[in-house]
Amino acid sequence: MTVPLHHPDDQLLIGYASGQERAGKSLLVATHLAYCPDCRRRVASYEALCGNWFEELPCAGDDGLDGLLDRMDGLLTAARTPPEPAPIELPPIEPVAAGRTCGRMVPEPLRSWLPDAIDTPTDDGSWREISKGVWLSGWERTLSGTTIRLLRMASGAPVPTHRHTADELLLVLRGAFRDEYGTYGLGDVAHYGDGTDHYAFGASEEDCICLFLLDGDLIFLDKDGNPL
Repeated sequence: MTVPLHHPDDQLLIGYASGQERAGKSLLVATHLAYCPDCRRRVASYEALCGNWFEELPCAGDDGLDGLLDRMDGLLTAARTPPEPAPIELPPIEPVAAGRTCGRMVPEPLRSWLPDAIDTPTDDGSWREISKGVWLSGWERTLSGTTIRLLRMASGAPVPTHRHTADELLLVLRGAFRDEYGTYGLGDVAHYGDGTDHYAFGASEEDCICLFLLDGDLIFLDKDGNPL
């Protein structure tokens, strides 16, 4: 197994490390950490920075996480030598060992959230086809306003072009998919913001399965980019 090439952005990692990120996105970040030793090290460093500096930060006020990140950035710039990474203290994470290509598909912490049928996907009614070769899981959770499901794409099957009205995140759990920005494989994270027009299609011989997080509605588009 190769390490992921596409990672959560620094805002998500710092939000996770500080405990400020919403629960649904924290679940996705923690699952990505199971695949990504680099992000585990970065989160450990951010945890150390947060622990050392929160008391030094001015009051967060009403500007939320963005304001917090701006103030942390000022302290980071002023720091000459970054601290040694602190021991990783995260929710239960099951790091995926290099070379592991078989066994249960989903690592912890996500695995304990899912019904057993999801780990070996079948067509037993646990998936609902939304377009040719594209399915959504019957399993669904909502955490802090974020809808969490699984998205499954057959090889070459396109997800219809759509526009986001809020954040969408995908974490690849099996196979690969491709979009306008590149190819995403095991453990990779794709992040699409409000107003983004987007398509994707399965890009591996086996079905691609992703953890799928959505904060708002999707607007599906015709071939000319007009809402359907």
